[in-house]
Amino acid sequence: MGSINETAMTGAAGRSSASRASSSPLVVGDVLEAHRDHHFRRILARRVTGETMALRFINETGFCAAFTAGLGLPCLREAIEGRREPELPHHIQHDRAIMMTWNLKDVLPARRSVYYGKVLGGRPSFIALELLPCFLRLRLTSEGYQKLYQRGTLSHCAKLVMDALTRRGPSETKALKLTTGFAQPKMRAEFDRAMRELQEKFLALKVEERYDPFTYVWDTVEHRWAEAMRAARSLKPQHAAYAIVRRYYEMAGYGNERAVARVLGLAPGMVETAARK
Repeated sequence: MGSINETAMTGAAGRSSASRASSSPLVVGDVLEAHRDHHFRRILARRVTGETMALRFINETGFCAAFTAGLGLPCLREAIEGRREPELPHHIQHDRAIMMTWNLKDVLPARRSVYYGKVLGGRPSFIALELLPCFLRLRLTSEGYQKLYQRGTLSHCAKLVMDALTRRGPSETKALKLTTGFAQPKMRAEFDRAMRELQEKFLALKVEERYDPFTYVWDTVEHRWAEAMRAARSLKPQHAAYAIVRRYYEMAGYGNERAVARVLGLAPGMVETAARK
């Protein structure tokens, strides 16, 4: 039996090129991109037009970027546009796809219909509930954030934020800055890096955006997604990796395994092993 990657590529090429006499690299490349066009909904006939379709798209793909196209992942904004890698407009507040994505990244996570955070390629992303335990199993340490800090793999500011969230519960950005001692303007960059770090490590996430005045509310993943955390603990790492990698190649059709590992935040060896099953 071929690997996931080989099977996905062969299937995509076979379905779309049965009537083609040529098998040149150019034709195969076109066929694989057509596979992505279909599954990433980069065609007008399949574009996302509302909230229900957006949730279906996220559940179908398993995970996707919110705004950023070109990562080798499905992208919700791209699916709303119904075309490949649309350029960002100068005035994003007048762009329908961006505004719809902006609204959905508030509405869907608030209902706990999806997971949302800067977790794929360092960009804002959605994860379907079906695969959330798999990502938690592979990306979240079982030892806790204190152990990460002791080993030097969690910054001091991030550790202080986790201390505050664990002790106080969901908190606004301003309250976290004051509690951690990072409220001064000159400390903003360090604080922002810590919040990105906590999202990438699946330790903390935004749970609400308040607009009057504008601010974020943060919580720990352990508190916000307790049920998914319990499900994650019951998974074997190799099974979690297989589920994620299989879904990637079903949707994307192809991809360099090391590049896939990088954008998904997984160990390269684990992706390579899963892709060869």
